[in-house]
Parts: sequence; structure tokens; C-alpha cells
Amino acid sequence: MVDLTKRTETATASLVSLMKKAQDDGVDLGEVSAACVLVMDHSGSMRKLYKSGHVQDLAERVLALSLTGLDDDGDIQVVFFDHKPFPAETVNEGNYAGFVDRWDQGRHYGTTNYADTIATVLADVPSGGSPARGLSRFFTKSGSSGPAAMPTLVFFVTDGAPDSGTKQRVKQLLVEAADKPVFWQFIGVNGFKPTFLEELDEMPGRVVDNVGLTAFDGETATDEAWFGEVLREFVTSWLPAARRAGIVAPGG
Repeated sequence: MVDLTKRTETATASLVSLMKKAQDDGVDLGEVSAACVLVMDHSGSMRKLYKSGHVQDLAERVLALSLTGLDDDGDIQVVFFDHKPFPAETVNEGNYAGFVDRWDQGRHYGTTNYADTIATVLADVPSGGSPARGLSRFFTKSGSSGPAAMPTLVFFVTDGAPDSGTKQRVKQLLVEAADKPVFWQFIGVNGFKPTFLEELDEMPGRVVDNVGLTAFDGETATDEAWFGEVLREFVTSWLPAARRAGIVAPGG
């Protein structure tokens, strides 16, 4: 297991590097903050990655990102899904060790229901300024209207296409979510990349491009490479665009 402190230092360096790149491109991001949510595929084909410890490793990487100061409380929410989404789990420095094995113990694996999982996460976005509970606190806006003080960065990890017949619903949900303070970073594992989501670029109705796609073949990516890849589009593209569109407050 990689030391969490060292991993957080690597995540910090990657974040700073991307912010400097944005500045070199003429975009001064100022303060960058985001609540981190990990959405994790629990379908049958993922079993090997659970048993090998790779899923635990991914959870620790996302936690390390949160601990860079990106998120003010250092907690992350983890949402597992197969044929249905499971209730969100809070992970932090106090309980992360062995978290995935504890959760996975005795559970059966299912299919790959992207659509209901995305809908469940989005259903927790409050329409106004009411107190947030559960995942809702990650989407709370600064008032009943106006830009969000802190956006949410969702890491959606999967090794396969969504359940048969649901691709169009997945795309429509993401198009309709484009005006929310949420960026969806899809991460394919075992060499899988959800390329059908590239079709979103051809669909009308998105205020900003709210979806990033990347893939890793195997379990060998270094922390430096992983952090740089999964943060790049959020930091250098979506966040500036979301601020210009009034979705996220300046400096948020």
C-alpha cells in the first residue's frame, strides 16, 4: 500500500502543474476547490480488480486528491453500482484502510447500470439553498440561485459498456446535467474506454462540455501519470468554462 501522505504530495504536485499550465494559457484559476465523488463499477467483470486491491488503490488515490486541500473537509463519497446504485459511503483518513474489502465482503456482483447511478447522484442536487444531506452537500449552491461556491468532481470508474439499451438515456442524462456544477470524469480500466460518450460532442443542448474520458490498460499507471490524466480536463477546460457560464463562482 502506498503511503497516503506521499500520494497526497504527488496529487498536489499534479494539481499545481495543471494550474500553472492554465495560467500559461492565459487563465488564472485562483483558488481551485472541488468535492470528490468516486463512482465504482461492481459488475462481475470487475471482480478481479476488487480482489487484487486495485479498487482500494483507486479509492485511496481519490482520497489523496481530496486531502490536497481541493476539498475543505478531506472526505470523499464512494458510490458502488452494479444493476443498481448502492447508498453512498463516506471515506476519510480514519477509515480508508481496508475500506473496499469491508464493503465488498459477501456481496454478489451484478451488471453495469450507468443510467440509474447517474440519475441517483443527480437527484441529490438541491434545487435551492436548503440544507444538504448525504451527497447533496456536495452540490449545495451559495444561495437559492446563482453559481455554486464549490463544484463536484465525479470519478466514474468502469470496465464495460452500460447495460443493453441504456446508452441513449445515459447520454441524455449527461446532456441535461451540463448546467449543474458537476464534472464527470469517466475512467476506463482494463483497457476499456466508454467511447460512445464521445457522441456527446455532437449532441445539442450542453452549456459546457461536462464529461471527460480516459482509460488505463492494466494496473501499472504511476500516481503521477494517473493524477495528471484524470485532472487535466477538469482543471484546464471545464472549470474555466463553467466559471464563464456562471455555473461555478469565480475562485470556487
